[in-house]
Amino acid sequence: MNETGESALLPENYSDKVFAILLGLADGATHARDDIDPGATEILPLYLADGLLEALEWARDGVASDEAACMWLAALRSYKKLTGSFPTGAPEPLGRWIDNEFPKVEIFEKIADGDPQNIFGLNSADMGQAGRPTGAGADSTGVLPRAAITALLARVPLGTTEALARSAAFLTHDAQAATTSVAAAKIIRSAMERSEESAGEWEDLLVGLEGPSAEALRGVVARIRENIALSPEDAYNAYFGDASEDESAESDVAAAPESVVSVPEDRDPEVDAYAVALLAAVYGTEAVGERPASALDDIISELHDRWMALLV
Repeated sequence: MNETGESALLPENYSDKVFAILLGLADGATHARDDIDPGATEILPLYLADGLLEALEWARDGVASDEAACMWLAALRSYKKLTGSFPTGAPEPLGRWIDNEFPKVEIFEKIADGDPQNIFGLNSADMGQAGRPTGAGADSTGVLPRAAITALLARVPLGTTEALARSAAFLTHDAQAATTSVAAAKIIRSAMERSEESAGEWEDLLVGLEGPSAEALRGVVARIRENIALSPEDAYNAYFGDASEDESAESDVAAAPESVVSVPEDRDPEVDAYAVALLAAVYGTEAVGERPASALDDIISELHDRWMALLV
């Protein structure tokens, strides 16, 4: 904030895009699962966002904090939420507002599973770090949704975004996945700042990436780039392979099952959560304007309001 109190350095429509990305993570995961119940895929990133929020709160009060440690402690709280207890020997951080809100979330069956590596990597007494990964050798798509969260922090050097994305990945995964996480975060950040114009930059950020998370990220980027000129709603539908009514009416071929990219049970919620977050970073809330209500909407709204109160 500058001396006049204006948030001149924030990206255009920053508040709208932060809200949209948080909504998009939940929407992409539930769309992939074809289920209304929330899942681990979106719960862990929301907790990590609260971890960064806590670091911002410390900074507001003039107290230095370790962002990576704040994310880890938040991730441990999500671990308890998902498994019922903290990892043996790990710190047991006190609950925060988000822990008080989650019991109010209506769940009809159960919290859906996410990438198993996320739980496996957190099941340690120590924080995963570059020099001591708790997920040694692990590379999977679970690092993608949290990369979107680490891109939300505005008005920081690009190196800060890179460091946050790397630290978030190392909480559960290893170096190859962390490198992909950095690229995924930078893609989201570029989309937040430059919307459709950023699409031309994404390919360069994928150069040299290897492994499962990298291949998934390439697929998302390719699919969204090829439809970047569409309206937000059409771009969303195009990503999921949903033909519009006009397209379906043109011919029986367009409406045939072959036009659908994949059936819900074949989709990866971690990948689709990131993909809708990227659409949200490009288009804002218009990308998720037609989404059904989520069980996590109240938590997401509160998280967004708390986030913006510290950044404007």
